[in-house]
Amino acid sequence: MADHTLYMSDCKIMELTGVASVNTFDEEQIILETRKGHLAIVGSNLHITSLNLEEGKVAIQGDIVNMEYKPEGASFKARGKSILTRLLK
Repeated sequence: MADHTLYMSDCKIMELTGVASVNTFDEEQIILETRKGHLAIVGSNLHITSLNLEEGKVAIQGDIVNMEYKPEGASFKARGKSILTRLLK
């Protein structure tokens, strides 16, 4: 797999390399496993327009408002659980 690169144009088109898998996706969030850890892409009307995991390439279109990397082994869901746990105490 190639190095991880990310290209974004006008917060509407994103092309990535170095992607190992797509963990979850819907119109508001896409979580990818990359060579640099997990990447969450948040927005609206998100669509995966091209997917080639053999080459590690993904293309996304939509209104992208946020991106966040987490190290390998970290969970995006863990943060939400800890907030919920604190609220219920």
